[in-house]
Amino acid sequence: MARRRNTASASTVAPLIDGLLVAAAGWLAYYTRWSRWDIPLDYLSVLILGTGLVLVIFPLTGAYRSWRGELHWRDTGNALPGLFAVTALLMVAGTFTKQTAEFSRLWMGYWFFYAVAALFAFRWLVSLLLRALNDREAPSTNVLIVGHGDFARSVIHKAQAASDANWRICGLVATHEGAAEPAPEGIASITLTAMEALISEPEPEIDEVWIAMDSGALADQKTIIDLLQASCITVRYIPDLSMLALLNHIPSEVAGMMVIDLNASPLAGPNMLIKAAVDKLIALVALVVLSPLLLLLAALIKRDSPGPVFFRQQRHGWDGKVIQVLKFRTMRHDNSQSDGAQQAQRDDPRVTRIGAFLRRTSLDELPQFINVLKGDMSVVGPRPHPVALNKNYVRRIDAYMQRHRVKPGITGWAQVNGLRGETETLDKMQRRIEYDLYYIEHWSLWLDMKIIMLTLLGGWSGKHAY
Repeated sequence: MARRRNTASASTVAPLIDGLLVAAAGWLAYYTRWSRWDIPLDYLSVLILGTGLVLVIFPLTGAYRSWRGELHWRDTGNALPGLFAVTALLMVAGTFTKQTAEFSRLWMGYWFFYAVAALFAFRWLVSLLLRALNDREAPSTNVLIVGHGDFARSVIHKAQAASDANWRICGLVATHEGAAEPAPEGIASITLTAMEALISEPEPEIDEVWIAMDSGALADQKTIIDLLQASCITVRYIPDLSMLALLNHIPSEVAGMMVIDLNASPLAGPNMLIKAAVDKLIALVALVVLSPLLLLLAALIKRDSPGPVFFRQQRHGWDGKVIQVLKFRTMRHDNSQSDGAQQAQRDDPRVTRIGAFLRRTSLDELPQFINVLKGDMSVVGPRPHPVALNKNYVRRIDAYMQRHRVKPGITGWAQVNGLRGETETLDKMQRRIEYDLYYIEHWSLWLDMKIIMLTLLGGWSGKHAY
């Protein structure tokens, strides 16, 4: 869990550091050219523009290549395509605005040279620092291996022998209920029941599960995968090469071995940064523009019934982490603090007069733009369910928890397709999950924009909104 948080932070901070390095390189280039530090406004404007382009272009050109939680951005070569692109865009902008002649070409040459040197020096220092820390710190990723026989044991030996390993093999899980698989020295033998208990904890100590089973154990593999679908823990599959043709998932590499991520999210690397930037921009604009309406609704809620303006409820967020979701209070205060297991029904006596209007128009969801600014939610994504509701369905619907592989949203693909409100039957919840999983598998920025437009055109209301 800590590793995931550190990865998300690094993928956000790295572009900012690179932007500052490029800006500093431009300032130093100005001093080299004219032996003065007081840079004029026109040159300062170009520095600011170049820094902004670094924040946008570098992630799009693969400067921070991400691999299931591992940032491989320390190679200077990854940043060079982005630096060339930024330089080209600045030259194109200067050409179209007819300002090229106003700037020293020698200064531009110094700037590019110093930028390359700064990016290289910073990455070299970071690499040395991380190497020193890795020599002293324990591995940050706890892994369970599920398998049996020589193949599973060979996977353990290769994983332990990897020179750049940041994982620790915690145990070998048997593939048959009640059995225990003999494990190499220092590795615990764990039963399926014990593994299920481990991964079901709210904050599990296990970070990943690697499935290492031979091609003759297809029935056992399905049992294991069905069990792991109830958890948000990252699952990796290490197959025989003969099994690769049977699967259609994202391949990668661990310790020199081919693996397949069975539940990889499309929102990684540049995609994650782009969606986060768009989310925060939309949320900020929405809160500013809608602030008069938000104040009016808050006053009406206070006047209609005693109690707080906001209703806070624990729901599952990204990777199953519990978050606190904000809504305008729509029920009487003595009933509004339920755990969410009892969904609102038509003509529900708990709902206040203003609350009925807010729920029918979905205006009660507007405070969730604050959740988006905090980073707990997205504007578009699967709607977050109360924790109690998740517990009710996690064992009844296949792959139910996989909807939490992305951030939950204020609106979603299921909602604009009419699947809003109460899900009083298993079939209704099943259909909602199918739409959520479709969104995750087919995510694109265009799909997000389409869902937002459909929401504005009427997806915020409907006969099931009560």
